[in-house]
Amino acid sequence: SGGGRVMVGDILSVSRLRMGTDGRGISTLVVFFDCPLYCKYCINDFCHKSKTVFETVPHAAFSLQELIDVLKKDDIYYLMSGGGVVFGGGEPLLQSKYIHKVCTMADQRWAKRIETSLNVPWDNIKPVLYDMDEWIIDIKDINNDIYKSYTKTDNKNMIENLLKLRNKVSKDKIHIRIPRIPGYNTAYDIEKSVQWVRDNIGVEPEVFSYIKTINR
Repeated sequence: SGGGRVMVGDILSVSRLRMGTDGRGISTLVVFFDCPLYCKYCINDFCHKSKTVFETVPHAAFSLQELIDVLKKDDIYYLMSGGGVVFGGGEPLLQSKYIHKVCTMADQRWAKRIETSLNVPWDNIKPVLYDMDEWIIDIKDINNDIYKSYTKTDNKNMIENLLKLRNKVSKDKIHIRIPRIPGYNTAYDIEKSVQWVRDNIGVEPEVFSYIKTINR
């Protein structure tokens, strides 16, 4: 075969045998490095690339075949339970070309899901547009002031992408999550976001809590 660079994913962790946390069935969560958002209560804040390399955070460069070999270990569980592979992060869509290749090499019977903020250029979404069985989208809040104060980023791009996605993939593939963010959005704000999703995307969103307890 000819030369050329081997495609690798910049991966933080691969978490096997997850159940009931990322859609139906037993799944393997592939957590990618880097994210365009800087959320106050980020659970994977160390996913951000830093100028100083964190010694404590190993970056794992998985070739496509290496990742497929890890995923294959739990093939029987995926097929038995309706699970599969979940791409998360960070923001997995920053590495969507790699993810597309993984999806083409994966067993077509595995469920393929992605957990995303959708706040990336549309060109980052295009490669995996038709690969995913489910888009799990955390939209934070539809109010830009709340979104911006929480993520340090604008939500205009996310909303545009969401409306585009709604026109490209069937609604049953879109799962929208709206977090209760203590100190940022009230019950009233959440209700407005829920209503916006119903009216504009035509799906029933899931409201959830980021933080069960806040240490005072």
